[in-house]
Amino acid sequence: MKKLLYVTFLFIITLSYSQEQVAYEAIWLNDGMEEQYLEVETFWSEIKKEAISRDLQNGWVVWKVVKDPENESHSKKPDYIVMNGYKDSDQREKQINWEELGMEVYKGKLSKSKYKKEFAKWQGTRKKTSRFLVERLDNTEWKIPPGSETKVYFNGFQALNDDYENYEMKFFKKWHEKRMETGDLGWWEFNKVISRSDNENQDVTHFTMDIALIDNYMGSYQQPTEFSDQMLMKHGSESRKRIIGDELELKFVQFPQN
Repeated sequence: MKKLLYVTFLFIITLSYSQEQVAYEAIWLNDGMEEQYLEVETFWSEIKKEAISRDLQNGWVVWKVVKDPENESHSKKPDYIVMNGYKDSDQREKQINWEELGMEVYKGKLSKSKYKKEFAKWQGTRKKTSRFLVERLDNTEWKIPPGSETKVYFNGFQALNDDYENYEMKFFKKWHEKRMETGDLGWWEFNKVISRSDNENQDVTHFTMDIALIDNYMGSYQQPTEFSDQMLMKHGSESRKRIIGDELELKFVQFPQN
């Protein structure tokens, strides 16, 4: 798992140095279909690997949403989140016939009839899929030592005023960098929603991802002591409303091989 996490972080670094876009898929599974869903993603992993090698996209990650069965509100969360990364809008808009690409990947490995059956399986596993397309606005430097134990937090916010993005990039980012100096945090990114499916939450305008290096990261947030920082924290917090708050567990990843 540590190796897989490190590979994922290399993928995130690859994205952070370009005007990338990331397509999020939030997936709710039909009851009792998790095993079959993971088989579907195993099948698609090879297709995504080939797509990335042909410069059709720049990365693919599948996360499981961590849920507390004792928390009733968690039952409403998606089961998985898939992220498809692109270097830019030009790469994202390339036309791809996924069925034909997959047929090339599995040529000589599966019969044509078996391939078509496997390709169609995804439709039976999903109860609902909703989508966001985001673009990167900002991120910190990478401060995660190889082999580190991490926790990944994925948050969706609604901007409540026009100052929100500046608060994130000019104040909260510096606050995150202070936590990086103490070894609490290894990475932070800030993304803006540019489109979404009709069935997705219409209030979410931005997403952040925090990769923490300590277990109680969310519960050990230090409050500012300087008055100016206290006011910036107060008004910055009032510029946004958190709507989505998930902890993620890595399941699959593909990224460009150098």
